[in-house]
Amino acid sequence: MFNRYRDKLGPAIGVSLHMGNWELAIWPMTSSGKNPAAIFRSVKNPYVDRYLREARKDLYPGGLLGKGHDVAESAQTARIITDYVRRGGRLGVVCDLHDNRGIPVPFFGRPAKSVAIPAIIARRQGVRLWAARCVRIGTESRFRMEILEVKVPRTANQAEDVKTITAALQAQFEAWVREVPEQWMWGNRRWS
Repeated sequence: MFNRYRDKLGPAIGVSLHMGNWELAIWPMTSSGKNPAAIFRSVKNPYVDRYLREARKDLYPGGLLGKGHDVAESAQTARIITDYVRRGGRLGVVCDLHDNRGIPVPFFGRPAKSVAIPAIIARRQGVRLWAARCVRIGTESRFRMEILEVKVPRTANQAEDVKTITAALQAQFEAWVREVPEQWMWGNRRWS
C-alpha cells in the first residue's frame, strides 16, 4: 500500500515500536527519496551521541532530531519536529514507550501513559500517519516490514481525536506484540 502512495504522500509521520530491527521500519520512507528525519533521544555522552548519529545518517537523511533530557529541551524539539512536518517532511517516531506527560490509553488491558506527539502533529497538520513494524524472518538477517495507515479523525474535539489516534496506535502495537512477543524488545517500565 505504501508504494502506491510513495510519490503522492507529502508530509507524513511513521510510528513504530521496538520490534525486530525497528531501525529499518523507516526504510520505506527513506527509499522513497523524501529524506525522513526521526526523533532520537540524545545520549549524554557526546562521543557516543555523535557515533550513533553518524551510524544512522543513511537511514535518516533528514537528520536525527534530539529529544532532550529536560522539559525545555523537549518543548524545543516538539516545535522543531512540528515545523519539519509542516514544511513537508516525513518523520519517524518509536512510540511504545512510557511517557510521563503522555496520554493514558489501554495497552494489554491496563492504562499506559503513551507518546501522543505523532497524533498531535498528524491531527493539527492534517498529515498521514502510518504504523510500521519490522519482523525478523527465520534466524538470519532477513526482515519483513509491515505498514498500516492509521485514520486521523478531525472532529470539533481535538483532545478526543488525539486520544483516539494514540489508542489506535497502541492497539495496533499490542496486536503485533501478541503475534510475535519474542521479537518485542522492551525491558523498561511501560505502565505507571
